[in-house]
Formats: sequence, C-alpha cells, structure tokens
Amino acid sequence: MCFPDAAVPMRETPLFVVYPGPVHGWAVSCMGGTQSHYFSDKSLALNYAKSWAEANRPSRVRVETSEGSVEAEWVYGSFR
Repeated sequence: MCFPDAAVPMRETPLFVVYPGPVHGWAVSCMGGTQSHYFSDKSLALNYAKSWAEANRPSRVRVETSEGSVEAEWVYGSFR
C-alpha cells in the first residue's frame, strides 16, 4: 500500500516509480510516499511495482533512468 504524506491528496492516482538505487540495484517507491523498497535486479523491482499497482487500481507504474527520464510507463485502470 502507498502511504502518502499528508500534503498529497488521497484522490490522486498512485504512481509507483522504479529507478536505479542510490548505490546499486533498483528501488521502487510510491510518489508522495515515505518508503522505498530495494532490489538487486531491475526485473524484480519492476514485477514488484506492477503487482503493487495492480492491487491499488487505478494506478500507474513508471520506470525512470538515473537521469530522471521516463523509460516506460504502464497504466492500470479501475476494476470493473
């Protein structure tokens, strides 16, 4: 679950970001959240982010490069 800071409205669509870790590996965090999860492999981080987004629909997953550019993005619509 994404735990946003009080300044972030709860109605915003959760954005789960996969990005290179500060030292090595890859990290996943929810934009506006207070926690990050670290993985040794990009595919593990991406699978975790997609599962997290799937469980918190509607939501998005974004992969960013070390420069902050968007490499890829997935959108998960509402459950029907």
